[in-house]
Amino acid sequence: MRERFHPLVGGITRRGLLGTGAAAGFVPLLGSAAFAQTPSVTEICNAFVDRFADASPIFSGRVLGIGRSRADVTDWSVDGAERTADLMRDTLAQLDATRPVDRKEEIAAGFLRDNCTAVLRGHEAGEHLRRLSTNFFVGPPAMLLSSFDLMERSTQGEIPVGRVEIDRDWSRVAERMEAVPGAMAGYVQSLQAGLDTGLPASRHMALAVADQCRGWADAGWFASYVAGYGPLRARLDEAAKAADRAYGETALWLRESYAPNAAEAIGIGPERFAIQADLWLGLQDLDLDATYEWATEEYARLVAEQNREAARIAPGASLAEVRAALDADPAHNIEGVDKFRDWAQALVDKAIAELGRTEFFIPPPMQTVVVETTESGSGAMPFYVAPPEDFSSPAAVFWPTFGQTRLPTWSAATSLFHEGAPGHHLQLGGSRLLDLTRVQRVGGAAGHAEGWALYAERLMDELGLFDTPPSRLGFLAMQAFRAARVIVDIGLHTDRIIPAVFPGAGEHWTAPRAVEAIAIASGFSPSAASLEVDRYLGWPAQASSYKLGERTWLEARAAAKERAGASFDRRQWHDDALALSPLGLTRLVQELRRI
Repeated sequence: MRERFHPLVGGITRRGLLGTGAAAGFVPLLGSAAFAQTPSVTEICNAFVDRFADASPIFSGRVLGIGRSRADVTDWSVDGAERTADLMRDTLAQLDATRPVDRKEEIAAGFLRDNCTAVLRGHEAGEHLRRLSTNFFVGPPAMLLSSFDLMERSTQGEIPVGRVEIDRDWSRVAERMEAVPGAMAGYVQSLQAGLDTGLPASRHMALAVADQCRGWADAGWFASYVAGYGPLRARLDEAAKAADRAYGETALWLRESYAPNAAEAIGIGPERFAIQADLWLGLQDLDLDATYEWATEEYARLVAEQNREAARIAPGASLAEVRAALDADPAHNIEGVDKFRDWAQALVDKAIAELGRTEFFIPPPMQTVVVETTESGSGAMPFYVAPPEDFSSPAAVFWPTFGQTRLPTWSAATSLFHEGAPGHHLQLGGSRLLDLTRVQRVGGAAGHAEGWALYAERLMDELGLFDTPPSRLGFLAMQAFRAARVIVDIGLHTDRIIPAVFPGAGEHWTAPRAVEAIAIASGFSPSAASLEVDRYLGWPAQASSYKLGERTWLEARAAAKERAGASFDRRQWHDDALALSPLGLTRLVQELRRI
């Protein structure tokens, strides 16, 4: 009988490729003695994390969980971007000169090579000179501001904290805040260089980011952030004033200097979209025509399934009427943000406990996910923040409320499964404990990540966890919304015709039509749908990663079942598949065929 190991506790399935040595099924590709004078692939991958964190500390802290409390900020100037590109070039040269010694290193080298190549491709196309996004994960102003929320700020509460530790933490806050004006100046310099070289971003996104920065400046966001801490008062106040002023000046420059010279078109075109699809999905050969057609058919299928589920709730009522009734029904809503958070926390805890008994091995460090609420977000959706490498603080799911105090539960469960377990937490959080190189443990690929999380929602449906018509309608609504994202994402950026499933069929996509379509598909308010569309416009291709990634996972599982027949073990396949680590979708397809 084949011996089985669980990847989340340092071992790996015999069939799963990521163990160590011949005992785990590896055959060395080249003797290790050949590398006596050169770094190994593992050493290259491990060192890359710190090198990248030095080049891009804000992104690394915000997305990778590396150095969240360090004081320095990313240099978004032209020179700073070139240094990052040099890191990618140097890493590729190192990988070219170093052959993997086993399958573990082969997969790691492929992952790092794909990422460096995609980043360089974008750099050479000048994408860093037109980086305008309101998103907290990729937009420099939003990413820098949100990075402060992740910094350690020791306070004297129930657990005594020494004055030295408190002052140390707030000194780092002050140092980072003092660097904000320079960071915004470097960002403006790059955008100006884009204008000077004929590489403008869209006017729509220039004004959107200007409004975002102006809102934070007018609210005195940085001043409010430091207001509660007494010591270092003068230094913190001065740094906060300068930071708020820098955001206000950036907003003014974007509106008055950049926007008049920006591009009229809101999309980026098929050539640039292909670059972004490689960067965020790891798809090197995306067929836009076939994908657009598939997404339209998938959306229509899901709408039909929603209508059938809605008829079980209120026969004769329209889908929109059923959703509105559920949103208004006290039985399917919770009044009070704290009470909603408690409900969400209980659901996340229950899912982890039940899945740990039946579908996944979930070790103790992974059995805690904290649900937090926030008034704002990078879009209308909740998001997951992985734990730091040492698990010194737990993973978290953040739920944006946008000032609402009455929150629906019928549509929330599927998103909690997506962000928590069995979604991002078991995948991205779980990678922290896998026997991988460091760049794989902390890195990610949007197509792999969002595809798995959407697959996780589908798995919960297969397991019968959406056990009432309203909760299952919530699941189907989010599935349809993700299909609509693909249509709108590709449609807006590559100037396509609106399909028959949406108002305006036969017309070319515009931002207002996109907002209308997303509002219909998601049930969001116009303002929330507008936030979503700005996310797609400022983060091309990422919105397509959910459904295209899910399709990859589902097709791979179906193929594995066909190969294995009656011996197919879903739990084992999940362990083996997640043990591959994050990979771009093109490489993921290749590797999933081998397990």
